[in-house]
Amino acid sequence: MLRLRFLSAIVGVPILIALAIIGGGPYVAAVVVGGFIASFEVFTMLRGAGFRPVVPLGLALTAAIILDALATDARNMPAILVLAMIAGLLQVMARPDPAGGMVDWALSLAPAIYVGGTMHYLILLRALPDGMFWILAVFGCTWICDIAAFFVGRRWGNKRLAPRISPGKSVEGAVGGLVGAVAAGVILGPLLGAVFPATGLGTLVPVSVVRLAGLGLVIGVCAIFGDLMESFIKRQCGAKDSGDLIPGHGGVLDRIDSVLLAVVGAYFYVVTTS
Repeated sequence: MLRLRFLSAIVGVPILIALAIIGGGPYVAAVVVGGFIASFEVFTMLRGAGFRPVVPLGLALTAAIILDALATDARNMPAILVLAMIAGLLQVMARPDPAGGMVDWALSLAPAIYVGGTMHYLILLRALPDGMFWILAVFGCTWICDIAAFFVGRRWGNKRLAPRISPGKSVEGAVGGLVGAVAAGVILGPLLGAVFPATGLGTLVPVSVVRLAGLGLVIGVCAIFGDLMESFIKRQCGAKDSGDLIPGHGGVLDRIDSVLLAVVGAYFYVVTTS
């Protein structure tokens, strides 16, 4: 299993980094496709658990919420949500069997808001000044947090972090993940600050060590809770993995669950500390 995870990372990580560096249309398209797949995985788990969400509506809403990050009119998002709410309710009302309709209506919207709403910030963060750096920092700190949490928990983990949600995660692993994320944030600043000019990617505005450490801490905390959130969804649906698209990792959502919340936390941290 570890070998498969490692091989998948060798292929996937460079692609994600390249897309983050390229930005523009290819990056936005990748975010939308990733959101579409992750959202579909949630709907598949829900259907496997016996629910009947309106999947086409949910997928369309996911894409619309993500792409709204490109809009300049603040009135778009309320309109998107209201229209989706009305369309979803009308569709479940039209069913011959209305049993469980209210739950299915809610579950047609919630996955799109969960996946699309968080991935929306992947585009907003990339659009900020030095956005390339901030996105790479989110990826780097999140990956280091996950790796550190896994190995520290495996070696020293005794106290369960959230046994009702994810029995395999430990307090010790979470602490190790936080330390790893903070260290990654502090190291990535000067590292990328030297790499960017040397590779023609531009010059970064210097970021203080304190701000970088704070960024790492915020990303680490959000990554841990993002992982727990997805574990809760899978447990509620009786699923082990969100899918089987990525060997050794499960589905796309299994791979990006930590990033989903981390990018939201990073965005608000960056804009409030600028």
